[in-house]
Amino acid sequence: MTEEKGHFEKGVWVVESKPPATKLDENVIDKRFTEATKAVISSVNDVMKVSHDLVTTKEGKQYIEKTINDTQMQIQKSFDGIIKSVKDELDKNLNKIK
Repeated sequence: MTEEKGHFEKGVWVVESKPPATKLDENVIDKRFTEATKAVISSVNDVMKVSHDLVTTKEGKQYIEKTINDTQMQIQKSFDGIIKSVKDELDKNLNKIK
């Protein structure tokens, strides 16, 4: 017998051909890649639209302003905490010296 896979058909050995799995896999990959590309393009478009709205609309400008104010308050709280910690440490060390 030969090493090729096959079967007898009407007394003749018929070699089984491999299905075009590679071509099928390529089609699946191509389709998934196309879908992913479309999703990325859509996401970039959404980001561009939001960016445009942030800069050109009243609501967008209010959102930016609120975000900046919130950030400033958080920075101020952080600095206040640092200053309080340093002051408490200095007071504690001064009390040790007395």
